[in-house]
Amino acid sequence: MTNIESDLRDLLRQDAEPGEGAGGGVTVAGVHERARRIRRRRIALLGGVAGAGLAVAATLTLPVTGTAGSKGDVWTGVMAASSPSYGVASRSRTVLDRRFTRMGERVAFDIPRRTDRGNAAAMISCPRGAELLYWEDGVYRNALVCSGWLPYTEKKYQRGVELTVRRGSRFEVAVLPAGSVARLGRTLVTGEDAHRVLELAHRGRADMRFTVTDMWIEPCDSGPDCALAPVYPTAGTPSGGG
Repeated sequence: MTNIESDLRDLLRQDAEPGEGAGGGVTVAGVHERARRIRRRRIALLGGVAGAGLAVAATLTLPVTGTAGSKGDVWTGVMAASSPSYGVASRSRTVLDRRFTRMGERVAFDIPRRTDRGNAAAMISCPRGAELLYWEDGVYRNALVCSGWLPYTEKKYQRGVELTVRRGSRFEVAVLPAGSVARLGRTLVTGEDAHRVLELAHRGRADMRFTVTDMWIEPCDSGPDCALAPVYPTAGTPSGGG
């Protein structure tokens, strides 16, 4: 049964029911007027649906160039156009590796300026329990004890100090026998104090090593060292599709 037939049946039923104009009769003119109103409503409704359909089609239209799948395969095109997610990887490179043996005096190293990315990590291997003073561009920084475990495979370089150094700077280090700072008789604070500790310290020789590693982060899209593996969308019809 069409919508027009249904509405006309409603018109006849209303005419027959009490309180709805019963006994007045249904005229031919009334039937034609009701049919015209039904047709106008249907035309207006179809026009609105068509406009909405064009808007949806416009949002789903994809450029043909560079997309996978056939022109009519909308979902395959959408999935192919999606960009993968990338991760990051930590990179490193040794830019300075020097061995030295002098204890009780300042030994200078020029830190290379290879890049401006991230930090440069320094490791100073020295005898266990020895005391280490260091300067950066002539300015005294701190005194530390050679007690940290270093990631060296060579057995003779197991203990030392790890530091962060500034690229392009002049780094000076003095490794002293254990107990040298205590000879000052007070807390070591200033550059003058450090100079006095050096004057009082005993000289000697030891097998030591100074290395600087340049470290940075860069994007990656694959590989075991990529921190965030790429995630590519799986092409196909989305769930819930009709």
